[in-house]
Amino acid sequence: MNKEERFEGFEYKATEVHKYIYTVGVFTISLKNGEIIHHDPKDSEAFKQWLDNINIIDLRLQ
Repeated sequence: MNKEERFEGFEYKATEVHKYIYTVGVFTISLKNGEIIHHDPKDSEAFKQWLDNINIIDLRLQ
C-alpha cells in the first residue's frame, strides 16, 4: 500500500473513490460501489490535492 491510500479524517481508501465534485466547502463523492457520500474536511485544499494526486475524476473538469 502506498502512503496516499488514506487521507486523515476520511474513512474510505483511495481505491474506493471514483469521482468527486467540490461545492461550498463540501465534497460530494461517488464511491466505486455506487454510494454517494459527503465529506467536509478540515483542510479542503489538502483534501482536493490528495484526490487529484490519486487521479480521482473531478466532475467539474469533465
